[in-house]
Amino acid sequence: MRPHKIAICIWVTITLLGIVCFFTPIGGWHIGKWNLRWPTLSEILDGDTPIDSLANDSTWLAEQNDSIVLADSLSLLPDSLLPTDTTGVDSIVIPQDLDPHYYLTAFYNALDSASMMQIRVVHYGDSQIEEDRITNVLRELWQAQYGGGGVGLIPLHQTIPTSSVRQWISINGGVQSTQGGPKRYLCYGPGSMRMKGDDYGVMGQAAALNNALVGGSQSIIMNTAPFSKKLKSYNYYNQLRILADGITVSFRKPETGVTDSLVSGTGIFQLPDSTTEYKIHLKGKGYVYGISLETPTGVIVDNIPMRGCSGTIFTRIDSLMLSNFYRESNTRLIILQYGGNMIPNTKTIKGLNGYIESLRQQVRYLRACAPQASILFIDPSDMSTRINGVMTTYPMVPRMDEALAQMAKEEQIAYWSMYKAMGGHGSMVSWRRQGLAANDYVHFAKSGATKVARLLHEWFQWTPDSLPKQSADSTLVDSVVIGDTIIISDTTQTQQTSTTVDTTQIL
Repeated sequence: MRPHKIAICIWVTITLLGIVCFFTPIGGWHIGKWNLRWPTLSEILDGDTPIDSLANDSTWLAEQNDSIVLADSLSLLPDSLLPTDTTGVDSIVIPQDLDPHYYLTAFYNALDSASMMQIRVVHYGDSQIEEDRITNVLRELWQAQYGGGGVGLIPLHQTIPTSSVRQWISINGGVQSTQGGPKRYLCYGPGSMRMKGDDYGVMGQAAALNNALVGGSQSIIMNTAPFSKKLKSYNYYNQLRILADGITVSFRKPETGVTDSLVSGTGIFQLPDSTTEYKIHLKGKGYVYGISLETPTGVIVDNIPMRGCSGTIFTRIDSLMLSNFYRESNTRLIILQYGGNMIPNTKTIKGLNGYIESLRQQVRYLRACAPQASILFIDPSDMSTRINGVMTTYPMVPRMDEALAQMAKEEQIAYWSMYKAMGGHGSMVSWRRQGLAANDYVHFAKSGATKVARLLHEWFQWTPDSLPKQSADSTLVDSVVIGDTIIISDTTQTQQTSTTVDTTQIL
């Protein structure tokens, strides 16, 4: 068929479909007991058709296939029938308890010593924090308040570019693509990327140099530089922390020449002040778990996104590797931001409860690995889907918010409701209209991520008058007295108890 005839056929088809859309009533046609749905013309022209990106993401599906959380086949009530008063049969009652800020006592107290030592914050999350979104704003604001520099942990090879640091590697002079370079192993995502053991490192991943190098004779170079010419506080650093095993690291210091050091476990190397870009030479056969650009004092904030992850993966990481890093880097706050990947396919309260219990085990595992750190859980943002032709909040979002808040209180960790901070039910639609969210009605646009980060930072600014004081190098948390309730946290006892319970129940 000639090209002009093909074009005519296409336009005729589009016109006919447009006519059908024009006469389609909102909600579709009702024929007896059947409801025939067809998009209206306004829905087509709106251009905001959602893409259920999380449910269709292959790494998310792989995560669920590998998960112990299974939802049964019962259906929830549609969102329009959910009670606004959540004291009904299916609601989860949250008892009155301590303000969530009290569970950040260890972090708040440690900040007082940020001018003398490094205070580390590790921010784990799903794709909502990719590209260093949300984390980079928190990092910049905290470093402005308490000092510090550097972006913290980055992988050997960054497969997803960030807005904070440019990073690339070359092997024998050839620059690698984002999907090239050394083989990566992940504790999340597709099962094909798992390693035999549990030596993933604190970032939940490992880069195997022995797959890229033959007999250690070839060389690999990692380059870092600021993403933008407009430098931020986190673009300046004077210390490298290398997490690796069996790797020789070489780098040139202008004042001393070349320094070679064999890294096994953790290696810390001092650099000139106000370093903004660097080139690192690596060789050998082993694993690189992460490289941190940092300063020895002030606040260091790591951004560790795990695309498609539901957050039930920390027990796959060797507890000794985690505890060593948290202790050596003086980690005082661990932020967990998960749940969004479970929203589309979690259909029942039973499925939700199973997921919450899995998260509870992760919290206990991390507490045992980092008894000196506060833990903050952040729930999923509002997420929208089309129900009866109308974009509305997924029915499971408010229920998960309640369930996560309850779990956090029971486990005595801090909790911040991003869902409520956004405005609650239906807020994602509003954010999308303002250009603050992507057209999948799930992820934030850059401006939306910045707004969320500032809301979270404002929440952190609240400090209770009766916070117990402790020295930043102490591992013993004083008792907290609130009314008639006394909470005593002895980290020595906690570590012994948690390790005994967690390793038998989880591993």
